[in-house]
Formats: sequence, structure tokens, C-alpha cells
Amino acid sequence: MNSGIAVLLLVIGAPLLLLALAVTVFAMRNERQQRLRADAAIRERVALENGLIQLAQTTLPSITDAVRRHEIPVVAVDLPVELQHAQVGQVLQMIATGHAEDLRVVSEETRAMVERYGEQRRLNEVMAAKDEAQAELSASSRAATSAAVRSFGTSVVSLGTDLGQVVSAALREHRDDAIYETLTRIDHTVQQMIRQAQSYVIVSGGLPGRRWPQQSLTDVAGGATGRVREFLRVRSGQSDRVVISRAVEPLVHTLATLLDNALRYSPPSSFVEIGFQEGHHGVTVIIDDAGMRMSPEQLEDARQVLSGERAVDIHDLGPAPKVGFPGIAALARRYGFSVHVDGPNIFGGMRAMVYVPSALLVSGAAPRLPEPELAAPAHVPVPVPVEADGPRAEVHEITSGGLPKRRRRPVAPDSAGVPTESGHARPDLAAAWHSGSRSGRLAAAERTTEGTADEHTGSR
Repeated sequence: MNSGIAVLLLVIGAPLLLLALAVTVFAMRNERQQRLRADAAIRERVALENGLIQLAQTTLPSITDAVRRHEIPVVAVDLPVELQHAQVGQVLQMIATGHAEDLRVVSEETRAMVERYGEQRRLNEVMAAKDEAQAELSASSRAATSAAVRSFGTSVVSLGTDLGQVVSAALREHRDDAIYETLTRIDHTVQQMIRQAQSYVIVSGGLPGRRWPQQSLTDVAGGATGRVREFLRVRSGQSDRVVISRAVEPLVHTLATLLDNALRYSPPSSFVEIGFQEGHHGVTVIIDDAGMRMSPEQLEDARQVLSGERAVDIHDLGPAPKVGFPGIAALARRYGFSVHVDGPNIFGGMRAMVYVPSALLVSGAAPRLPEPELAAPAHVPVPVPVEADGPRAEVHEITSGGLPKRRRRPVAPDSAGVPTESGHARPDLAAAWHSGSRSGRLAAAERTTEGTADEHTGSR
């Protein structure tokens, strides 16, 4: 019984023992393999760390330095033996090669960008120098052209003044009505020539040139009327407000230009009205005509020019310059008055308004120069009867400051029993006109020289 149990136990225990021995052997072998793998992993990790250190501290900086020096970089990575044939070593080599290629591309792009930038900067410098040279040349050319036009216009004004003095001298020598009327027509044409030349001088940056003593607005309007062609069609109101001396000629020139424009674009059978509206801060001179109206575009253009919103000089006016409104705008800016145009007015035409502020006015009536003393004539002169067209003949008068003005010659009735001398001169009228004309023209000649000097020294 016991031997049977022992045999049974032996039969059962022997396989178990063999199984345990096998398991033990397998475990020991597996442990050794695991230890070998761990050692290999440790060695591989150490090699990888050394390879990364070599890549980061040696290979990549050397590639960067080579690219910076525009040399061909060495992209071979000094790998440990363990990584030379490993996939990790190949990856490290690919990283070095890609880094070198990226740096090369960046370097070439940067170089190309720098070259383009440098070329663009040089081109910009050349263009800036060109623009500056063109601007200097244009400014010099514009200044030279303005100076030439201004000098020519000033010469014409001076010559016109001299011619007016010659006419005055001729009128003093010949006191015959026919010669008187012929010479005054010549003087009238000279005044228009001077006004046109003054417009060119003003637009070119010069001064009006002529100066007068202070005048009433009535005399200013009369002086302006004497400078237009169809002055017989002008009807003016009255105003005793007095304009200061420095603003007389600018206002005369401005009103003459506006009157000429109104007469030029209105029917020859119509009249141009001059009125005065006195306000709290100044006086407005109103000029109404019954002529053609300006279009909205023309009105807006005139408004911009007259208000100074759009500056105009002689170079902007083209080959056939219209210097009227630009000259008025220049005078308004310089002397402090303002000009407006509007339409239609009550006559269906245009209205021009010149606002003269109180700063350009003095209180009281206009000063009057003493009347010239005339020698007693041997006979009593009487008006000479004229024919049916007599109302268009000119009668010339002189304001107290020497401004010439013209009005209609009245038709005198033929009085019976009063002796007449048909065809003879009127020495009293001629002498009075010459006296005022002489004083005015002498003042004009003297002031023309001063105005020329101011023109070259003043700034616009």
C-alpha cells in the first residue's frame, strides 16, 4: 500500500519536477536576454544622446557658419558606431542635410531680397533726385516766366503812364474841342491797355503799381468806369464812404474788370448798374448787368477762383490766358476785400458784388482838392450845340485825387441872343481836366516807381 502510494507520488512528482526545472531554466535564460536588451538599449540611448549632442553642438553650427560665409557646408554627421547603420543615424543625417538646404534657400532668398531692396532704393533715390531736379527746374522756370511777364507788364504800365503824360501835355497846348476829343479817346484806349497790362502783372505776383490819395466810393466807381470801353452804358449810384489810399487802385482795377466783363457779355442797348449797399461792417458795391448768364459749372469755377480755394497763376491759364478773375482774386487776398458773382439778377443777367470792409474805409466825405485857378477868359464860353449823336460824346472829369472819369456830354440848348463860337475849344473845361490829370499822372508816375520797387521786395 505504501509502496503503491510512493510509486504514484513518484510518477506524479517526476514530471512536475522536470516542469519546474524547465521553467527555471527558461526564466534564467529570459532574464539574461532581458538584461542584454537593456544593456543594448542603454548603449543605444547613450549613442543617440551623443549623436544629438554632436548634431546640435558641432554639425548644425558648422553648417550655419559655412552658409553664412557663402561656402559649401559639410553635412556629414559624426555618428557613434552604434548609430552609423541605425535608422536613427539616418534620421540625424537627414536633419543635418535638410538644415543645410533650408539655410541655403533662406540665404539665396535673403540675398535676392536684399538685392531687390537695394535696387529699389537706388531707383527711388534716382527718382527722388529726378523729381527734385524737375521741381527745381519747374519752379525756376515758373519764377522766370512770372518775372518776365511781370517785368513786361510793368514796362507796359510805365509806358502807358508816360503816354498819358504826353497826352496831357498835348491837351495843354491845344485847346480845341476836336483835338481834345481825339486825345481823350487816345487816353481812354491807353487806360484800357494799362488795365490789361496790370492784370498780367497782378496774376504774375506783382502789385498794381499806381497809387492814389483816398477817394470816395463814387469816385472809385467813376475811375473804374473810365477804364472800360463802353463806359456810356454804365450808370452809377452815389456813396460818400471814403476808401483809404492803399486800396483805391486795387478797387478801381477790380471794378473796371467786373464792368468790362459785364459790358462785354450784355447787349449793346442795355445798361450796367452800379449800386452801393452800406452795412454794419462795410460797404458792398453791386454791379448788375442784363447780359448772358454763367452756367452752374462756370459759376462754381468762378467762385473757387474768387474765394481763393483754387489758386491760379499765369502758368495755369493756357496759351490764351483770361486774367480777369485770377487778378481780382489776387488783389482781394492781398488787400482784404472780397468778390462774389451770382445770377440771375433782377434783370436776368449776372450780379457781381465787391465787399469793402470797414478796415479799408474811413469815415466822412471824400477829401477835395482845391479847384485850379483859371485866368479870366476874354469872352464868356457857352456850351456848343451838338448833333443828334451828341449824347455819346465824352466829357472827361477828374476826381479830387486825380482819377479820370468819363460821363455823357449833355446836349446844351441853343439859347437865342447868346453869342456862340461853334467849333472853338472850351478852355475852362479843358484847363480843369488838365489840372487834375496832371496831378494824378504825376502821382501815378511817382507811385509806379515805388510799386515796381515794392513788387520786387514784397512777397505774395
